[in-house]
Amino acid sequence: MINVISGYALGDLLRYGILVLSNSRGTALLIISTVLLCIAGYLIGGINTSILYSRAKYKVDIRESGSGNAGLTNMLRTYGKGAAAVTLAGDILKTAVCCLLGAVVLGKTGAFFCGYAAVIGHIWPVWFKFRGGKGVLSLATVMLCCEPRAFLIGITIFFIIVAFSKYISLGSVVCALLLPIVLSRFIGTTNLVMIPTVLICLIIVWKHRSNLKRLRDGNENKIHLGKNGQFLSKKILIPVAIVLVAASVLSVALTFRSSFALSYGSYRVSETEMRIFFIKAKLEHFGSSKVDESADGEIMDRTLEHVKRLIILTARANEDQRAITDDGRKAADSYFDSLSSLPGYVEGDTKETYVHRVYGSDVSPADVTALLRAEKYAEEYEDSVTKEQADAIVSGELENVKIYDKVVTSISDKY
Repeated sequence: MINVISGYALGDLLRYGILVLSNSRGTALLIISTVLLCIAGYLIGGINTSILYSRAKYKVDIRESGSGNAGLTNMLRTYGKGAAAVTLAGDILKTAVCCLLGAVVLGKTGAFFCGYAAVIGHIWPVWFKFRGGKGVLSLATVMLCCEPRAFLIGITIFFIIVAFSKYISLGSVVCALLLPIVLSRFIGTTNLVMIPTVLICLIIVWKHRSNLKRLRDGNENKIHLGKNGQFLSKKILIPVAIVLVAASVLSVALTFRSSFALSYGSYRVSETEMRIFFIKAKLEHFGSSKVDESADGEIMDRTLEHVKRLIILTARANEDQRAITDDGRKAADSYFDSLSSLPGYVEGDTKETYVHRVYGSDVSPADVTALLRAEKYAEEYEDSVTKEQADAIVSGELENVKIYDKVVTSISDKY
């Protein structure tokens, strides 16, 4: 499916962003684009639906009613399901727009940053004297747009906690505390996005401090939607819980199945890791000479052979309970010490901007270093058993390495 405006496939546009697809990834442009996206996200996120709707419909600012919070729960308790539905739709829409804007410019990482800025704008809106909501719905929308697997797991946990305890605040706090752990399983602990994720979640927990005090004292407000004070009847609760749990498990399983480039037993090479290997090989192949895209296939074939050997030897080294030596670790960690001599370096680059510009905005220096350590680990094992023995190990296991052609082809086509 091609986007008629940009000429790029819509899926690629949302995943990688215009700056990556057009190869316009200069350091200054990357920084300026990120800052502008955050400003736009903050301003859009500050358009608080509950405040606008309560003023227009009921002539009263929602912050002067109920708990004084400008959010979905207070609208539900104060004005009912209709007002809550409008708030729900409005807050989801504004955050989704921010994520879409970020994705179009900087891909998935841009979507996270612009979406998180919208959460901050919702909590401290410049339009309403910096008194907004608590950001739970906005954060959930960011997860829905950027990492649906984390959203499904989070909404399942939230639903079950609220269904049985009737405390929305309890479900919100627990999910905020668990989200960084859940998200890290999908995007990695070293991903640049993890820093704002942790900060946003801590802010949301802090915004619930009064709720936590009431929970401790036993006088926190409960939510009631069904008959006889029930949140949901068991006839509805059990099927919904089963569907949510099943959807979470299925989503995780399908995504993990399709997001790897290679697998060997329980060892996996992700799409991002394979992309780093390929781009690094391409940079080393061309150096400062003009890039010839016709060579991509040959470079990818060589990269695949290298990564297959790497994953097999890594697995064998782990089975033999080997560990990377201090020398190997230091050699890998010193990669960025001579930054100015690396292929693709631009004057003024830091290692962070260099990595984001060359490998993609979702890659951090730690991601690159981790792969360099893996290479040193495999090299050390190969040296310890002699190259001939290593060759025999690899040749005997090559047929057990599974390649996900669609992922590999996608990498070589785009980078």
